[in-house]
Amino acid sequence: MAYWGSAPIILVSADTEEGMAAASRSVEAAGGRIAASVDIDTATDRLDSQVAIDLVWVDVAVDHGPALDRLLERLAVGAARGDFAAMVVIPSELVDIVASQIGGSAVSILVGRNARALDAALADRLARAAPQLREDGGDEAIRRHDFPMESFDQPHRPIPLLREGGDDGEGRGYEPPPRPAVVDAGMIRDIIRGRRLRDELFGAGLFADPAWDMLLDLMAARIERRPVAVSSLCIAAAVPATTALRWIKQLTEADLLRRVADPDDGRRVFIELTDHAAAAMEAYFAAMPAGARG
Repeated sequence: MAYWGSAPIILVSADTEEGMAAASRSVEAAGGRIAASVDIDTATDRLDSQVAIDLVWVDVAVDHGPALDRLLERLAVGAARGDFAAMVVIPSELVDIVASQIGGSAVSILVGRNARALDAALADRLARAAPQLREDGGDEAIRRHDFPMESFDQPHRPIPLLREGGDDGEGRGYEPPPRPAVVDAGMIRDIIRGRRLRDELFGAGLFADPAWDMLLDLMAARIERRPVAVSSLCIAAAVPATTALRWIKQLTEADLLRRVADPDDGRRVFIELTDHAAAAMEAYFAAMPAGARG
């Protein structure tokens, strides 16, 4: 009978020595143990034959085409079933490809190899993973290495909008305000430019509000009938891409954003406002004085 001890079991797949070194460092810091290190092309087959695993760590620096697509699909399915936790570390150039495959799944996506971010994400994923072939006390071993995600730009859960006929919390049905005629895209772009000027004058991060920045950008794009890729929306959020991806996921779960397949590229998705989110944005601009809309 195999004796696994209390250490979390982690399968690592990386296509560079730097990626493997970053994974090894974080796994060691978390008190885990690497069950195996495999390349991207064979990682999917290894997952299918792996008896027990707590977490799969994938660090990919370049696009591996169909092999990467298969691996990402396998990660999404396994994470959804609770077979293992999973995290994917990528450069900014791969945001659109990876987000199109797993952007709405339970797999964590990290852009760049910031050591603190990797440690925090690993601890968070392990804390959520079901223990595999582990002695009693394994969960305590994870807690000893926990890193509070709140300290690393963890977005708070957005408050869902009330729907027509819904409850406002006091037993009254919510009636949406009258739909205004038109919101001008140029006005919204001016607001966005003003917010970026504010960052330049006072320093980035002081007024960070990625959810609102993304809603503004998507509202302008909706009026302009322009599609917005995930990577473009991450830039509009004016925060690190890893943080922006978490916000996109939470706003999608709150039914404020939706993913739309790119008809010309099966490996890319666009992000747009849902209809009720767009209506709320229009009502906001109609109701607010011009000087208070930013």
